[in-house]
Amino acid sequence: MKKFDIKNLDKSYLKICLYIFVLATAVILFEKIIGHLPNLGNVFHRAVNTILRLGAPFFIGFAIAYIMNPFMKFFEDFFMKHSAKARAHHKLTRIFCILINYIFIIGSISWISIYLIPELKTSVVSFVSQLSTYSTQLNTSTTEFFDRIHFINSADVTNIINKLLAPIMSAFENVPALITNILTNLYSVGKITVDIIMAIFIAFYMLYDKENFRKQTHKMVYALSSRKTAEKLFYNAQRINRIFQNFIVGKAIDSLIIGILAFIGFRLLNAPYPLILSLIVGVTNMIPYFGPFIGAIPAAIMTFLVSPTTAVWVLLFILALQQFDGNFLGPKILGNSLDISPIWIILAVILGGALLGPVGMFIGVPVLATLKMFLMEYINRKYEKKYAATDPLALESQGPEAPPKA
Repeated sequence: MKKFDIKNLDKSYLKICLYIFVLATAVILFEKIIGHLPNLGNVFHRAVNTILRLGAPFFIGFAIAYIMNPFMKFFEDFFMKHSAKARAHHKLTRIFCILINYIFIIGSISWISIYLIPELKTSVVSFVSQLSTYSTQLNTSTTEFFDRIHFINSADVTNIINKLLAPIMSAFENVPALITNILTNLYSVGKITVDIIMAIFIAFYMLYDKENFRKQTHKMVYALSSRKTAEKLFYNAQRINRIFQNFIVGKAIDSLIIGILAFIGFRLLNAPYPLILSLIVGVTNMIPYFGPFIGAIPAAIMTFLVSPTTAVWVLLFILALQQFDGNFLGPKILGNSLDISPIWIILAVILGGALLGPVGMFIGVPVLATLKMFLMEYINRKYEKKYAATDPLALESQGPEAPPKA
């Protein structure tokens, strides 16, 4: 009788048993994970919140340093170019340039806290408190105007206007309480103040020693990857940084100028609440393409409630201002930093708004510009590799061949 030899065991049966064991183990693990998904989600959520809470000063400090860096570099280049002492004492020059930026920021925050916010709150409260008066005046003016037109019932027009304005007036009535709650929370939460103070110091050292931080980052990447990969990564990171910085800083300067011009224009037009209207126009101008329309709607509604005639002039002024921004000021400041067509900008604003709201509407444009840059480079590489000998686009540009002579 032949002895049983384990070496002659059919390997197919062993594989089947092994597959069954692995499958059963996977099913059990999957069931356990599914059963504990809520707990795992809570653990992940708490871990993310802890990281964000502890790292908030560093994140805020990096954001401050990132925004301040172009301005600091501007002052630094200016002093280095025109002063021999600045070139001889580079570190002191950098500290002086950082302090100039901080003085400007602290001065702006002080002006906003002392003048702008109280004035804005007073204007909003005054506007809301007189909403009923404005509504009555508007109804009277509408009735008097349409009473002169015999084939239109003024009462029907008044009812339609009141129905359209009802949700708007209801929303405005809650604005003063909302502003008060926001200001109360901002001043009552001490941790935010501590985080901002720490972030200011962190940003200072990031700007002061940015070359050393850059060197250490490069050293770490070179150590963890090949030289070719590291150089490609730094090259692409530099291009992405250029797109985001040019867009963010340029759009902020552009919107600030538009807000100031809007304030001057509204004052000349004797528009009601010029501070609120110019703030709306300036802030919404940060959103490409849709921003001017978003800002014009509330400005027109607020002015229409006070003075319908002035509202027409306000709309015409905003239209002229946005044409000036779109055709002259914007291109002068932003230049060709994005290099994408308007249809893609509109798509970026829509998708960004759907995903992240107003913030997404703003950052969606540089994100899409970055993706478009890498995608077009990939397509160009594939195209040149595929049509290295004959370029079909070049042949098309030459037009169809001439027909043979008879």
